[in-house]
This record gives sequence, C-alpha cells and structure tokens, in this order.
Amino acid sequence: MSRHDFELAKEMLDSLKKSFDLNSFEKIGGETEFGKKVASIYSQYSDNPNAKNLDFQYKKLIQIANDIKHLKLANDATLPDWLEEELEAVFRKTKDLLIILENDL
Repeated sequence: MSRHDFELAKEMLDSLKKSFDLNSFEKIGGETEFGKKVASIYSQYSDNPNAKNLDFQYKKLIQIANDIKHLKLANDATLPDWLEEELEAVFRKTKDLLIILENDL
C-alpha cells in the first residue's frame, strides 16, 4: 500500500475547488492541506514524471487562482470564460494525475 492516501488527496482537491467556487482565495499555495500533500508526493517521487506533472499542475492552479484574486481586487467582476475553463481543466488534470499516481505507486 502506498504511503500516500490518494483518496484523501482527491478529497482535499475537491474541497479546494469548492472554496474557489465560493470565491475564497485567501489561503492558496503551499498553505493549503492539498498543497502540503502535493509537496510531500513530489519530494518523495520527484523522479516520477506524473509526480512532476502533478507539481506543475498545482503551480498552474495557484497562478490561475492568483490571477482571479487580482481581478477581484481590481473590482473586475467579469471573469474571462477562458480563465474559468482553464481553471476547470487544471482541476480535472490534477485529479486524473492523482488517480494515475494512486495506481502506479
């Protein structure tokens, strides 16, 4: 059995996504429980291409969240469709990577 609870990681990702849906971007990056889980997986399996991709997708997620936060701080109530679509795509890729890693490790 893997040392990492990938089911818990998927739940953390879903929780993080729900917080985005509620417009809560205060706690982002390595501060989230999911961010800590990604860092733990990456540090242990940094030679695994899927772990590298998971780390990359999480960093991409952080960047998109920061972009959205800055739009909100600038009182720009419109969120570009492509940014919402990209956020959703990154969440899907991240969840898929967790499933792949769960099966591989």
